[in-house]
Amino acid sequence: MEGSLLHMSEIAFPIKDLTRRKLQTSLVIVGLTICTAATVFLTIFGENLGFEIAFATGGKLTAGFSNMFSRFIFVVGFLNIVAGAVIVSFLVSIMMSERVRDIGVMKATGCLRATVLSYFLTELSIIVLTSCIIGTVCGILANFACIHLLNAMGFSIAQKSLNLWMVLFIFFIFVLVSHIFGIRPIAKATRVKPAEALSPLYSFGTTLGLGRHGFSKLGFTFKMAYRSLLRRKNVTQRAIICLAVVLTLVSVAMVGGIVANQTTQDYVKRAIGENVVLISHPNISEQYVNLLSQFLETEETSPIDYLNPEYSIPDSLVSRLSTVPGVQKADPRLVLEATIHEVPGVIINPEEPGTYIPVGDHRSSNALVLGIEPERTVSEWLILGRTLEETDLYSVLIGDSLALKTFDNPEKQSLRVFSQNFDIAGVCLDPINNGDVVYVPLKVLSKLVNQTTCNVLLLEINPSNRSHVLIEIEKEISGTDLAVSELNGILGKHLNFLNLLWSSVMLLPLFSLVAATICLLSYMMLTITSQQREFSIMRAIGAKPKAVVKMIFAQALIVTLVSGGIGIFVGFFITFVFLIPEPVISYSTVISIVGWLLIVLGFLSLSSLYPAIKTMKKSVASVLAQYS
Repeated sequence: MEGSLLHMSEIAFPIKDLTRRKLQTSLVIVGLTICTAATVFLTIFGENLGFEIAFATGGKLTAGFSNMFSRFIFVVGFLNIVAGAVIVSFLVSIMMSERVRDIGVMKATGCLRATVLSYFLTELSIIVLTSCIIGTVCGILANFACIHLLNAMGFSIAQKSLNLWMVLFIFFIFVLVSHIFGIRPIAKATRVKPAEALSPLYSFGTTLGLGRHGFSKLGFTFKMAYRSLLRRKNVTQRAIICLAVVLTLVSVAMVGGIVANQTTQDYVKRAIGENVVLISHPNISEQYVNLLSQFLETEETSPIDYLNPEYSIPDSLVSRLSTVPGVQKADPRLVLEATIHEVPGVIINPEEPGTYIPVGDHRSSNALVLGIEPERTVSEWLILGRTLEETDLYSVLIGDSLALKTFDNPEKQSLRVFSQNFDIAGVCLDPINNGDVVYVPLKVLSKLVNQTTCNVLLLEINPSNRSHVLIEIEKEISGTDLAVSELNGILGKHLNFLNLLWSSVMLLPLFSLVAATICLLSYMMLTITSQQREFSIMRAIGAKPKAVVKMIFAQALIVTLVSGGIGIFVGFFITFVFLIPEPVISYSTVISIVGWLLIVLGFLSLSSLYPAIKTMKKSVASVLAQYS
């Protein structure tokens, strides 16, 4: 009983001490909570959309889209962990700088360093565990909310059972990393001598000196602010590093989210085509649209006889439709489904250049097979490899999902379909049938299945004269069993789905911005506290409070601009080098990115005015009395 009471008292005192310092404690808890919640949310949300952290596993989105999104999640999750560790280390050092006097009192009254260290480690554990628990719960709730929102907007996304092992892994990673980085400033603070700790002029974590001369072209306020930052070089460097890491996270999440949204939408537009009209039998039209819908929701597709003569489109009708005024392209296709067989290839042995080794296996997979005329297709896919040429006979393009699950090295292998072997020219990013697709030259496929006509015709029309063109097309197919379907509707659903997907991720910059604001506020509070005597002397000899506030704002602006320059540069580098292949950046996207980043930096700088104005409300006499 006595042991349990003693244990409770050992925890009760640190808790009481933390509640006395509500602002500092809240800043640390909120900063770490945000990082934990963001990582948990991204991981669970990604799994619900059908991909894992490092490898695409099917479900919604093709393998190519999933890999891009999973890379984004992995990088942002890693940056969240790094940011969480840096924030904890920085904020704990800030908190310890304000506890140096307490340490001096404890050591002066006879407490051993080990006792002082264990006391503050208990406080650290309370803060870290509280933050990680709240962050984990918030991340799980945010995932449920986003899935519910997407379902409410018409997208069928099943709520998978919670991956407790993954959640626990993230939780323990944050707990472990936060303790490792939080212990260092505590251990350093407990080494301070009692006489130094009790001195009102001593400032933990700062290196006081005369500083350097500011740049001559800067105004007086900025020169004084610059010299003041250099006098406190250690804490300024830590603040810049902390803010740079957080702003790197903000840049990757914001810039990466905006650019990835536009880029993935462009990939889909290129694959499906814009202003495209589908001409086919109603049964084929329904099947084709369902196959396109596999990208964003699970649609049941019933077996269909694609070679049924009723589904054929005569060549004469294709010719007439291609000459209708306003029709820019006519893309005849023969749509089939078949089993694709992997054919192993041979590559040079990288360990013994003079020898060869086999690559691949004998796997098989069901896939959509489309016969196309490469020179007439409305699709302009993103392709790894080369495109099909008009002269290609026994070469094919395969979808990204089919390439991932059926082949080891597609460009060095072949496939067999309808008892014919084909070389793989390239891998394309295509949403139809969720990437399980093979594009074969129409002439060759027609001979293999003994079908001389196509069963699908895609027409790219001029949008400026859309109504008139559609009327003319209707006239041409009147008297047949064919129907006209516009694909802009299903294309719009694809674009809306991707937009909602990336919009959910775009919540992260808001969380990261809050974390960055917390870091800057904490830094400014420490800076102002350590300079209170100087500011009070300035006011006592006639300086106006406005001049002091301007100097504090100038310090915050310098720190923000330096850390922002570093963070934004690193964020851009990660985004465009590692995350997004062939990014699509329009003029409006550039304006949007620049605008948002300026807002972020402006908000951070303006947030420093709060502690500055709060400090100026204190009387000069009360501040100077603390140092007498």
